[in-house]
Parts: sequence; C-alpha cells; structure tokens
Amino acid sequence: MSPIMGSSASLTPADLVSSLDSPSPHLALQSLSQSSQETAAELALQLASLLNINNDANKSHTAERRAAASVNCGSPLKHKKSTDAANIHGDDSFVSRYPVPLPKLLRDAPRLSSDNGKSTASRSNHPLVQAHLASESILNSLTKIATGGSSASQEMKALESQRRELDREAEDIALALRIRDGVERASNAMNAKRYAEAASAVRDVNSILRGSEVADGAGCSPRAKELAGESTIKTHERTVEILKRGISVAYESAVQHYDLAGISELTPLLGMVDMADLGVRLYLTYSKGLLEKEMSLDQLPPMVSPSEEEKREEGMSRAAMRRRAEEEARKKQNRTLPQKLAKIYNAAVTHLRHHLPMVAYSLGEADGDAALVQLVHVEVESRVVDLLRACMDEKQLGLTVRRADRVAGKIEDRYTAGGAGLAGSGEDGNTALANVIMGLGVAGEATLGGGSVDMATKRNASLKDDCGFTIEVGNLSDVDAALEEWALMLQHTESYERFLRHAVDEVMKARKLRFEQKREEKRRFKEAEEAKKLDAGEVIIAARSPRKSLSGSVGGENNNANNEEEKEHVIEIMPQHTQLNEIAAELGGCYSSLERCLLLAGMQRAFIGANFPDETTFTPVANHSSYGPGSNALQTTLVEECLYAARRSTLRAFATGHTGTASAAANVCVDVIGRVLLEVLSHRAEMGASLLKPGEGLLAGQHGLGQAALSFAKSTAGKGLRGVQGAAVRAGASKGIVGDEETAAALRSRTLLGVARAAANFNDLEVVADYTKRLEVQFLKEIDAGYPRGHDTEQLRMCIKGLGGVVESFSQASDRSIERLVSAILPRVRQIVNDAVGQEGGSATNAASNFLGSPVLTGGTAAAASTHLDYNLDDQAFELSQISQGYMGRICAELDEILEPLRNYLVPKLSDALLIGVLGGVSKRLEAAIRKSKFTPLGAISLDSDVRYLMSFAKDRIDSPELKSNVSLCKSCPALGRINQIALLLNVDDLDDALDLISVNKRKGNWDLKLDDAKTLLSMRVDFEGEKINDLLKVDE
Repeated sequence: MSPIMGSSASLTPADLVSSLDSPSPHLALQSLSQSSQETAAELALQLASLLNINNDANKSHTAERRAAASVNCGSPLKHKKSTDAANIHGDDSFVSRYPVPLPKLLRDAPRLSSDNGKSTASRSNHPLVQAHLASESILNSLTKIATGGSSASQEMKALESQRRELDREAEDIALALRIRDGVERASNAMNAKRYAEAASAVRDVNSILRGSEVADGAGCSPRAKELAGESTIKTHERTVEILKRGISVAYESAVQHYDLAGISELTPLLGMVDMADLGVRLYLTYSKGLLEKEMSLDQLPPMVSPSEEEKREEGMSRAAMRRRAEEEARKKQNRTLPQKLAKIYNAAVTHLRHHLPMVAYSLGEADGDAALVQLVHVEVESRVVDLLRACMDEKQLGLTVRRADRVAGKIEDRYTAGGAGLAGSGEDGNTALANVIMGLGVAGEATLGGGSVDMATKRNASLKDDCGFTIEVGNLSDVDAALEEWALMLQHTESYERFLRHAVDEVMKARKLRFEQKREEKRRFKEAEEAKKLDAGEVIIAARSPRKSLSGSVGGENNNANNEEEKEHVIEIMPQHTQLNEIAAELGGCYSSLERCLLLAGMQRAFIGANFPDETTFTPVANHSSYGPGSNALQTTLVEECLYAARRSTLRAFATGHTGTASAAANVCVDVIGRVLLEVLSHRAEMGASLLKPGEGLLAGQHGLGQAALSFAKSTAGKGLRGVQGAAVRAGASKGIVGDEETAAALRSRTLLGVARAAANFNDLEVVADYTKRLEVQFLKEIDAGYPRGHDTEQLRMCIKGLGGVVESFSQASDRSIERLVSAILPRVRQIVNDAVGQEGGSATNAASNFLGSPVLTGGTAAAASTHLDYNLDDQAFELSQISQGYMGRICAELDEILEPLRNYLVPKLSDALLIGVLGGVSKRLEAAIRKSKFTPLGAISLDSDVRYLMSFAKDRIDSPELKSNVSLCKSCPALGRINQIALLLNVDDLDDALDLISVNKRKGNWDLKLDDAKTLLSMRVDFEGEKINDLLKVDE
C-alpha cells in the first residue's frame, strides 16, 4: 500500500472490528462508508498514474477521430461514432474525478437530489439504488437498538455503583467496630498486665489499620477511622506505647536473670508489637551469656551435699561420701581434649535445637534466626580453634609428623628395594630362602650363649630393628591410641559442622518462604487493585483478558521489583570456609600422615613375623573345597594382618566424616597395598619358585632331593628325626637314606610341609586380590551410608575405586609368579620327556623310586639301552605298542610325581595355570621329537592315541569347568593344540582330505600350522609322495 493510503487509513477504521470503538452504530457505518470512498479514490489515482505513459497517444488518437468526424459529418454512421466518442470523453468533470472510465452500471446509476434522494432515486429500480435504500433501513434499525441498550447499560452501571458504595459503607462500619473492640480488649489486658492478650489485641488492630486483614490489602478507609472515633485511635496508640515499654522492661529483666520461662513467654510478643529488632538484640545477649556458661571448661560440677541423707549409701560415712564427690569432680575437671570439644559442640547444638525454632517463628522477620546461628558459630569457633591449636603446639604435632614421614620412607625403602627385607646379612640365597620358608628365620643358625636360639627369640630380636619407629614416633599401641583420639576430635568437629550447615540451610529456606509469602501478598494486592479498577470502568483493555494483562507488562514490572528486593535481602549466614574448617583440614593432614606411618609399621611387624614362621603363621585358604586341587592349600597370616591393618586404618578415617581426611586415608590404603605389600608378596613368591625348583629345592630332581630339602632335614634332625645320615643326605650320595620306615615317613611329611609353605606364597597373591576386592565393596558401602551426596563424596569414591587397579596388579603378579614356577620346573619336565622319547640329553640309566616317587640313581645298576621315539610301525610293532606301556604313560606318571604335591597345595586357579604351563613345555618337547620320526598309517594312529592320552591326563587334572573340553584346552595351551593338529594331519587317509581338514579348521579358528609345517609333516608319512604333497599344497620346492 502507498504512503498516502497508509496515512488516510489511520484516520478511519480499517475494518469492521476496528469500527466497534465508535460511540454509536450510525457513526460506525458512516466511518466505514467514508473509508470505502477514500480507498476507491486512491486506487483510481494509482491506476491513473500507471496509465500516464499512454495519455499522449490517447490525445493524438482523439484529435484524429475528431478531424475525421468533422470531414464526414454528413454520414449517419460517422455521426454515430462521433456521438459515442463524445459520450466517452466529453464529460470533463467525470474524467477529472475518475480518470479511469467507470463501468456502464455505475455511469447509469441515478444521482441523489438535494431532498435526500426521494424525488428520483426512490422511484428507480437500479440495483445500486435498492442496495442504498436497504442499508439506510438497516442503519436506522441498528441505531434504535443501540440507543436503547446504551440507556439500559447506564442504569445498570448506576445500580452497580450504588451497590458497591453500600458494601464499602458496611465494610467500614464492621472495621470500625472491630477496631473499637480490639482497643478495648488491649486496654483491659494492659490494666491487668496480661501482656500476651494485650499484644494479640494490638496485633489485630494494627492488621486492620495497616490492611493485612482487609480484602484489598490497602488498609481501612478514612471513613472507617472516623466511625471508630479519634479517641479510639489515640487510646490505641497510647496502649501500644505502654505495652512496648512494659514488654521491654520485662524482657530485659528476664535476660539479665536468664529466666528461660519468661523469655519463652515474652519472645513471641515482640513480633506482634513491632519490637523484633529489640528482641533480636536482647535475645542474642541472653544466648551469648548462656553459651559462655554452658561452654565453660573451668567451672566445677555441683558438689554433693553430705547432709542429704537420702543420697547416702548404706555404710558410707559423710567423709567418704565427700571424698568420692571430690574425686568425681576432679575427673570431670580433668577432661581430655575430645571430651572438652564434645562439651562445646553439645552445648552449641543443644542451644540451637531448643531456641532456633522459637526465634525463627517470633523474630524471623528481623533475621533473628540467622543472627542466632552466627552467634553460636562464633562462640564455638573462638573456643575450638584455640583448643586445637594449643593441643597441636603442646604435642609438637608438626615435628612428630615430619619424623613419621621419615620413618615411613625408610620402611618403604626397606621393602620395595628389591630384597623386600627378607635376606639376612652374610647368608647365601638358598640358605635365606630355606630359613624364611621353612621356619628358620633370616638369622639362620645364630646362637645365643652357645645354645640354639628359638624362633620367638629371633623374632623379638628382629622386631627391634623397626626403622626407628619406636624412637622417632612411639610404640604402636601409643600411636594407635593417639590416632583414635584425633579421629574422635575430627568426628566431633565434622558432626558439628554438618549440623550447623543443616541449620543454615533451614534458616535460608525459612527466609525464602517468608519472602515468597510477602511477594504473594503484594501480587494479590495488585491483582485486587487492578480488578477494582476494571470493575469501575477506569481501565479498558481491548482484545486481552484481565488475567493476561495482570501477568503482562505490569507483572513483569512486579517481577523485576521482586528480584531487586530479593537481591537486597540475600545474606551470608556462614562463609563457605571458616577458621574451623581450616584447623580441621590441617589436623586431618597430620592425622593422615601419622596413619600412613602406623599402617606401614604394622605391616612391617607382619613382614618380620612372616620371616620367622611357626605353626600359627599358616592357615588354610578360605572358600575352597576340601577335595581336589587346592584341598590342602595354605595361606600366611601375613595377608590377613596387613589387610586388617589397612581396613582398620581406612575405616577409622571414614568414621571422622571429614571427606578430605577420608580421601587421604583411602589413597594411603591404595598406595601401601598396591606397592609395598605387592612388592613383598611378589618377592616371597619368587623365593618360593626358587625353593620348589626340582633337584635344587624341595621337589625331587633326577638325582633325588634338592639342597633346600636336605638342609631342612639336617636342621630338624636334632628335633626328633632319627636315623638320618647327615653326610649321605647332604651329599645326595648313592648310598641312599639309611634308617627305618618311621624316619623316612617323617622326612617325607616334613618335606611336604615345606612344599605347602612354599606354595602358600603363591596363594597369598590370589587371596590378597580377593580380599582387596571385598574391601572396595565394603568401603563403597560405608561411603554411601555415612557421607552426603556431593563433589567431595564423589572424589572420595574415585579414590576407593583405585583398589580395582590394585586387584588387577595382584592378579598380574600372580600370573607372573606361576610363570616363574613353571620356568623352574620345565628343566626337569624336559628331562622327563627326553628320557621317555630317547632324545639327546636324556638319562640312559634305569631309575628306582624314593619315598617321594622321584627317580634317583641307584649304585651298581647296569645301564640299559636308550630308546628313541619311532612311529614307523608295521603290524607287529603296532600290536606290541598297544599291549605294552607306552612312553606317554611314563611321562604322565613322572609328571604326576612333580605336580601332585603342588596341585594339593595351590589354589585351583594357580594349579590349573601350572598344569597348562607344564603341558606347554611337554608339548613343545614332544613336537620336536615327533618331527624326527617317520610315520606309517599305523604309526599315525598310535600318535593320535598318545595325544589323546595326554589330553585326557590334562582334563582329569584341570579344575576349571571352562577348560574341560578339547577346544578350550587347546586354546589355553597352544603348544598342546599344535601336537593335536599334527596328529589330526598325519591321520588323514588321503592327501585331498588334508586340504579339507586344514580349510575346515581354519574357518573355525582352530588351526595354527602353516603350509610349510603341513608340507613337512605330510612328508613324514612314508606312503605320501613329495611331489603330490607339493602340488596339492602349492608349495615350491
């Protein structure tokens, strides 16, 4: 639309809806008609402006037509055309008003005459004339209806205004009567000095005068005050003044005399008579004096009067009773620091619990509850900080912590510096191992006064070397008791801190609730005021409901004002970090350092005790079956002692409730278990692997018992083992063991005991992994039960979850220890296989069996011819191999002699790992022997039988159900899987079957042999031609 149309449209209504704002229907119709005419004229002008370009052409064309008409004026046809042109272009007034020619219907319409169009238009049948007459008739009817409705509306408004005025008069009369009644009740109560009743009456009158009990919230009107009477208002003001003065005097007297009953009675009245600020000041004075009295540590408890006969015990004199009372008073006066802190904290908590609800209810409008909390915290903080600081200075806690850190560093260096503090000075490795594992201690054969020193004496002597813990820090029991005391102080402080934070939160909620109530009252007052204006017709809002208007711009202004008011009233009751928090954090740091030193000292004591074991040092492993592998498995008490110390230390830190202290203790627990204990147990497992090495340790080798077993037999010969020839036993000579069967059985029993104790070092790693996993679960439950949700608690949980990594570390260390044990046993295993298959390096002599079932050389026996593995069998050789004991049976029998003791004393998981490792060594040695033999079809069948025998031997001794199948067993032991694949490949009937076998097993993922290996193995079959093998497997020679 053009700018001209925009300016004209702004003067007249744009549509029918906008015309409703007109005073009457007649004016509305006139406005619409005028708007339509103006719009039509403007549209015509716009069209004319678009046609200005063609005006010149039209004028020239018109001149030509007129010239032609003047020439041909005698022709009837030409005369007719000129007449039409004149009709179209001859009316200059018409063209000037409407530049664009109008339709014929509009041009032919009759014009209205000066007498309102009744002379000619009323008699015309033109459509426009009929429409005009109909619109005038409708306009007259609507004008009559609107006039009548306006009159009725004015009468209704007058009646409504009269009704509202009468209602206001009635309300003013009611308010005046209530004012007079309240003033009278207040005066009568004051005459009788009934302050509570007078304050209630004054509150009622004030609520009427100030508008809190009036419907619109604006207070009573001047007319209501006039009806109540000026004397009544003055009497009320005088009563309020007297009441305030009386309550003030009475309240100050109650505060000075610490009259709790009087204070409790008068405090609710202060808010009723606008004395909340004075009440807050006086109540804080009362609270401060009361807290000083309750928190005083110098006052003596009340003495028992000896004249009170009812309190005397039978047979007790007054002097005895007095002495007992004085003794009890001295005990109460000589309180420990935790008892002093408990008295201060309990006094503060009790005061808040008893007084804060009443103060919040009565003096909350003046922030009395916030001031009371601040006062209590200031009183507590000033006393507790001084007490803790004085105690830390008195006990030189900083110096003690520095000494403890040095001692802890020495202990860590001792047990993490490779030797793990186990080897004694001046001893060789084997002797140290035997002494530690077999129960001789690191001192070996040390004597005292020319006699043999028992185990307890050695242990006590070794305990004196504790890296200076006793000298620098103190005895274990004294340090533990001190830490209990410090933990109790931290617990008291954290409990008080949590209670106070909770009280602050409740006060803030109460303040917010009061603020919301005030804001709601203001909002309701504004709504009532605006609704009142809408009823009176003073505010007219078109196309919007009253509620939308209230929540619109006015509501936005109210919200902005409320936000400003809320920002002005936000206060900080207690800072985020206080002096009490700082001293507690400092104390928690010192506590964590001492706790770490104590934990390391306790573990050091356990390590030393494990170096001098006795019968109580080893206990059966829990949660294992009483039969099968691991049925006799042992563990050392070292594990339980160390983990108990770590658990007790961490739970004690958790009991403080201080997240910083608990997080530090959790980190100490994770570090000590995952580093120090892991190093010690790993080193002990390494020593156990060395001690169990066949031929040199406790297990029998090719030439009999090992050196460690012989040393142990020598050391115990004087303790009841009779008939052991020391020289023969120590040298392992061919003379054997001379003595009766009882001595041999005792020696066997003692050697098996040594194997069990050596195996306990491997079991310890698995036990620690299991116990640590349980500790993590227990610690997480303690956190969920004792700590609130928050960032600090989540940080503590993450510290505890570090134990998951410790569990993984112990599992990996256990796997490495079993690998070392397998490495120690494999030389003997290879020798067994070599002897059985006739490989180079095998024994060429017959072997007898000693009491352990181990082969030993027997003097004077003739050498037997060595045998070699050969599967180039004919029918007779195959039948002979089926009826005789094969080499695989001998291998398995000799493996049992080595593995059976270990399987009984290792937990099932470790026993399975050991068996898998040994089978891998056997399989590799067998594969090397198999590759040196030729195979007939019967020899391949014999090989398959031997491999099945070996796998059956393994499955019978595997404890895990997951390894009972051939597939899972071959996957866990790849070397065994290879010889199984070799047996399958050599047993094919035709070369085409070999290719199918390889492809099918590769698709299943059960084939490890390469094509070169397959070619070599198939070439070992005497019935397969090499060229066909190469052509089939496509391997160039």
